[in-house]
Amino acid sequence: MNIKSLLLGSAAALAVVSGAQAADAVVAAEPEPMEYVRVCDAYGTGYFYIPGTETCLKIGGVLRFEKYYEDAKGSKEYYEWHTRARIQIEAKNDSEWGTVYSWIRLQGDSYNNAADGAGGNDTRWWYYFGIGGLEFGRYDSPGTRFQDYGGRTDWGGYYGEDHDQQYVSYTFNYDSFSAFVALENDLVNGENYNFGIDTNGDGIVDNVVLNQKNADGGRTYMPNVSAGIKGSFGDYSAGAFIGYDESEESINVRKWVRGDIGMFGFTLMGLYSDSVANEYFHYDGFSAIVGLSAKVTDTVTVAKDIQWWDDDSWRVIGNVNWDVAPGFSVLLEASYGDGDSVGNDVRTGMLRFQRSF
Repeated sequence: MNIKSLLLGSAAALAVVSGAQAADAVVAAEPEPMEYVRVCDAYGTGYFYIPGTETCLKIGGVLRFEKYYEDAKGSKEYYEWHTRARIQIEAKNDSEWGTVYSWIRLQGDSYNNAADGAGGNDTRWWYYFGIGGLEFGRYDSPGTRFQDYGGRTDWGGYYGEDHDQQYVSYTFNYDSFSAFVALENDLVNGENYNFGIDTNGDGIVDNVVLNQKNADGGRTYMPNVSAGIKGSFGDYSAGAFIGYDESEESINVRKWVRGDIGMFGFTLMGLYSDSVANEYFHYDGFSAIVGLSAKVTDTVTVAKDIQWWDDDSWRVIGNVNWDVAPGFSVLLEASYGDGDSVGNDVRTGMLRFQRSF
């Protein structure tokens, strides 16, 4: 009887141990929690949250192929193949001082297979960042962006030279009105920073010294200054801009009216500068741009710009843009101009294929 009880007890103990081991074998470790990328819709489409932060990120880019042609009276025909690759990144997040934001663009261009640094193949960076209405950067002038560039075509007319500028600006928005003021650096190292001199009087520049004042022509501590104001009124908007080139002691004034009514759009712009060397607009006098556009189908838009200068120069440009598919478009553009400000009997044409994302 004792032996039987001992055997039964031993068997029960083994069963318990075996059951515990079997249970241990099938119990899986708890998986680590995964944080999936979340869509951020606070700043428009295409943004997502950087995991573990409240910062929203957007990545985009452009790939472009163009065939360009130009012919002018008294010169030979010019043909150009142009390719471009562009990538840009935006990051935004909220703060008690307003939106904190940054924007970076890296762009590479090649013209007729030119070698790097040969004037036909270059890679450039543009960027800006800010908080609330305060912004710092190197990009197109705040005024040019504030006015939404030029006319209705891709070229848009000749409306300024103020691209690729270092600047600090402040933009104020109230209801449907906005205004800005900007300080823009007019010094260029190697161009108006290093100043060549003739040390021995033989008429040959044989030394380079750091003399910003002689080269800049103005007050070296003083940047160019620009400001603007605009407002939206339903389907229409209007604005004005003034830029002061401190080196030339010259001003540039621009005024514009835009409208989009149904399938049609228009732009009227007037420009004035009192010096051909004005940093904002290289012309001494008045010019005007009239732009028209029409969205003839859901995927096809036609546009035309006409520009006139008060020296009786003029230029007309027109294009057709076809949005073949989301992110892929084809643009055909041509122009004709004549006069001292544009050249004699100048004809241009351009065919572009573009992928954007």
